[in-house]
Amino acid sequence: MSRSRRDTDESDADRRRGERLARLAGPHGERFERLCFRLALAVSLVVALFPIYWTAVVAVTPHPQVWQNVGVVPTTVSAEGVALAFGTTNWVSVLGNSLFISLLTTAFVLLVATPAGYVFGRLEFPGRRPLLVAVLLVAVVPPQGIALPLYRLFRGYVSVAGVSPPELFNTPAGIVLPSSALIVPLAIGLLTVFFAGVPDDLEDAARIAGATRGQALRLVIFPLARPGIVSVATLVFIEAYTEYFFTAFMTTGARGIGYTVQSRLQEFVTPLWQLGYPNMVAVASLIGLVPPALVILYMSGQLDSWLSAWGSATG
Repeated sequence: MSRSRRDTDESDADRRRGERLARLAGPHGERFERLCFRLALAVSLVVALFPIYWTAVVAVTPHPQVWQNVGVVPTTVSAEGVALAFGTTNWVSVLGNSLFISLLTTAFVLLVATPAGYVFGRLEFPGRRPLLVAVLLVAVVPPQGIALPLYRLFRGYVSVAGVSPPELFNTPAGIVLPSSALIVPLAIGLLTVFFAGVPDDLEDAARIAGATRGQALRLVIFPLARPGIVSVATLVFIEAYTEYFFTAFMTTGARGIGYTVQSRLQEFVTPLWQLGYPNMVAVASLIGLVPPALVILYMSGQLDSWLSAWGSATG
């Protein structure tokens, strides 16, 4: 059975299932559906935004009051945490390091995962499914399991045929490469789904018009798969931005490549939390939220138009 025929049968089955559910819901089904949707949206917003709100409350609360009783609405407002956070850290350097490593990781992951997702999603070849499963299994490998061998490799303690690799410890590559190795499989799985969702008819029409496979890929497939690529890029950026394990294991902090947001927050917590300044830690956390928040807001605005174009082409 062709993919277009299978998609048609699935859409007919979905429509019949929806009609059955509408009959079971009765005359008040639409109103009940709107109520459930609004309730689910409200619960989701509270669960997602309350931690940020609570962090902001702690950030403006004087440190002695934090240890005593913090209400949902702060009774006393203080700029102590802001002064401490900005007085002890060069946030331009910290945010710059985090953004550089995150963008480098995102670019490397997309460079590897995009063609792999196209191959798994659009082409048929022997062993395709077992190979895809094997790739996805890499995503569940715990980073602690590969940390020590990678540490020895990146410090130059391991040689192959008498040749030692370049020392990557205390370099951006020491963070980017192991982080990417664990993110790439998930990115390949997501992009495989997006590429598989592009109708074959569009690529076939481009090939009939004289386009090569590479031209069809560049002019037809990639533009239609752009929402998926951008979504995966956003997820990879957030994952790389919040990565801490390899940052701590493969660098020496300020003496290495410099602080990232995660490593600086860890140093805030370890010595100073015990000294009674959780408001400073809260301010630092809010500062660290700014770059990913801006990326998400920008990408969400762009995705609306791209998803509309994708729906028009594939619908």
